[in-house]
Amino acid sequence: MALCCLFLLSVGAIAEDKPAAEPEAVAKPRPEGATEEAGDASASGTKIDPQDPDAPVPIEAEAEPTLTPEEAQARMLERIADNLSKRTRTLSERERLQAEREKALADREAALNERESLLEARENMVRRREKLPPPQSWHGPDPPKVVGKYASVIDGRTMQFYYQKDAKTKTPVASTQKLMTALIICSENDLDEKIEVPEAVLHVEPTVIGVKPGQKYTRRELLLSLLVRSGNDIAATLAIDNAGSIEAFAKKMNDTARSLGMETTNFINPHGLPAEGQYSCAHDMALLAFEAYQNAVIREMVQTQQCTFTFNDGSTRELYNTNQVLKSSEYCNGMKTGFTYASGHCLICSGEKNGQDRIVVMIKSSKPYVWNDSEKLLDWALDLEVEPVDADELAIAAFP
Repeated sequence: MALCCLFLLSVGAIAEDKPAAEPEAVAKPRPEGATEEAGDASASGTKIDPQDPDAPVPIEAEAEPTLTPEEAQARMLERIADNLSKRTRTLSERERLQAEREKALADREAALNERESLLEARENMVRRREKLPPPQSWHGPDPPKVVGKYASVIDGRTMQFYYQKDAKTKTPVASTQKLMTALIICSENDLDEKIEVPEAVLHVEPTVIGVKPGQKYTRRELLLSLLVRSGNDIAATLAIDNAGSIEAFAKKMNDTARSLGMETTNFINPHGLPAEGQYSCAHDMALLAFEAYQNAVIREMVQTQQCTFTFNDGSTRELYNTNQVLKSSEYCNGMKTGFTYASGHCLICSGEKNGQDRIVVMIKSSKPYVWNDSEKLLDWALDLEVEPVDADELAIAAFP
């Protein structure tokens, strides 16, 4: 009995020294396709050795590399440079956006100024036309057929059109646009003042009078040679003297064109040599010719058949008018010829008969038709029977 009690006491003591059993861990769901070995390896912080998949290899923690002071300073400088680069890019983007906004504002202001200029030009045109004699009713035979691709006939006093053939089609007009150059020079400059020939004349061709850089002539001498012999070097000299450059003078030409109602015109240079974006039309050139016809100086010069140009060294050159209709028609009193391969043969000629004035524009023709057809149109227009328009007809009369 004593032995049994002793045994039971020993068993109880052993039970008290043994720790309580830990609760079983809840099994987490294993991803589909994952193996038990992979799960065990992950749980134990080991990786599988590819040589012996069954032998787990401990995963070594990557230690932070120790930097030398020089390396630490270099890394710091790299970060600073990167931040500065980002700030520079941000500032550049802001400057770009600001420049775009400023350009948009400048474009808008330029557009407003252009619109105001156009409105002013239209007002000037209306005021000028209000001062013209009233249009006339007219009748006569049909106009003659002409070879020229574009043509128009306008009254030299009333600005009334009698005939137009594809007259509003854009086309190069060659040297006939020298009438605009002459008109601006006569309107803005002292013709008897001497001016110096610029270096730019050395780059102008092919028709030249032969003036040299540094030589000095009066504007009147140069203008006469421009309208009689159509020297391109003369046109460049007058334009640069007037506006400082060819480009600035071309802007003046276009501003004047708008003020005359020339809506299908864009000039690039003062002489009419081919240039991209340069064009006019027979209708607009008739309006220009009408304005030039009202200027007494131009009107006198364009009917000059021959003149002598005297160079600074005393040598001379005889200049002959290129307008052949001046010789063949007793009624013709000017105006201007032109030719390039793009424009063909062009002629603007004016005439007067029995108190009537007519201007004929012929563009993109060929020899001898440019002379013959222009003369036929001029004779036809001068022979039209005209009479003042009645008050009722005047109320509905439309100018070009």
